[in-house]
Amino acid sequence: MIPLTTMTMTRPATNPWLVSVYAGIFTAIAAAAFALSFQAAVPALYIITFLLIGVAPVLGYQIATGALGDDWKALIGGLIGAIPVVEIVLWPILVGALSRTQAIGKLFMANLIALILGGLVFLLLTKVLNSQDPSWLPVAFTIAASIWGGACGAMMTAWRK
Repeated sequence: MIPLTTMTMTRPATNPWLVSVYAGIFTAIAAAAFALSFQAAVPALYIITFLLIGVAPVLGYQIATGALGDDWKALIGGLIGAIPVVEIVLWPILVGALSRTQAIGKLFMANLIALILGGLVFLLLTKVLNSQDPSWLPVAFTIAASIWGGACGAMMTAWRK
């Protein structure tokens, strides 16, 4: 008789740079989809794609650590926590409360630092790309959002419980 056992495939010592790349790429894809659907003027579509921006750092973190599907509540927390006006406070609370590996206080700091980094990149891009034509705004938003997502993912890895 062959004993059948299962084991989890998590990587406890994941490189934060790898998580940053995964989270940044997923956030950039969601932000680009938001920018394209916002230009198409379909409100339901761009609301959904904007909420997916909040899921992307958590998804990148889970894929890089090999724990995709183990903590699906954190993905729901990222989806609900991405509501535009209260995202600064709501995203860390929901992701931290619904995740088994994240602390809410550390997620507050990670979100604040990542928002500052993303805002600085956005302001730098507005200084460089500024012209009378506003066609550069979706590109600047996508890059700034990917910086936010990558920074959040890296700090989620470095500061996990």
